[in-house]
Amino acid sequence: MRTAFWVILVILVYLGFEFGAFWYRAKHLPDLPVPDQSDKTLGNGPTLRYIAAGDSITVGTGASETARTYPYGVLLELSKSNQVVYRNIAVGGFKTGDVLNKQIQQIIDFKPDIVTISIGGNDATHLIPVGQIIKNYKEIINRLEQGTTAKIYISDIPNFNGARLLPWFYIKLLEYRTKQINPELLKLNTSRTTIINIHDFGDYAAPHPTGVFAGDNFHPNDKGYQNWAQAFLAKITAQ
Repeated sequence: MRTAFWVILVILVYLGFEFGAFWYRAKHLPDLPVPDQSDKTLGNGPTLRYIAAGDSITVGTGASETARTYPYGVLLELSKSNQVVYRNIAVGGFKTGDVLNKQIQQIIDFKPDIVTISIGGNDATHLIPVGQIIKNYKEIINRLEQGTTAKIYISDIPNFNGARLLPWFYIKLLEYRTKQINPELLKLNTSRTTIINIHDFGDYAAPHPTGVFAGDNFHPNDKGYQNWAQAFLAKITAQ
């Protein structure tokens, strides 16, 4: 009985230490550049309307400059052969429910030809139930396919391995849940909607990705965002 007590006490102290260290790191994050989300029109040729939505990944938090964010990388590639009318409506911290309630109508009103969305990461870290996450993805796809004629590209749950802001055991929990969620998300591909498997693309395919996280040890850095852009463009340019 006494042994069990001490084992439990040690575990509780350890967990307290880990979460205390997490909150300390979270409260002392470095100041990161604020990307420019203003509307832009780039390139020459047929007009292409492109809107980027979702969370802080689409905002570009962690990139050294706006041009290094993944939506801007997509914009630059598309503008090589088109006049691209571009809008970025992403909001840091948004979850799939926020996309449904606060961004879907903005996307529809924009009348886009191409939509990219990074979402799901905050659902994962906030432990939104697996079934609810999948249901929200389905509803996002349904409403966009009903309300637009656009090609739609949505990321799956990203790879948190290497995100040292989070306690290691919490990352293990996130990855366990992700293995349940992402295979189901990849089944949602349609003729107009593509789920981007960012979790296993390029640099993120490594068991423990390195060199792809910003100073906050959570968001991508320039290299990480290049990986995101390449993942999206691999599907966009193939169609």
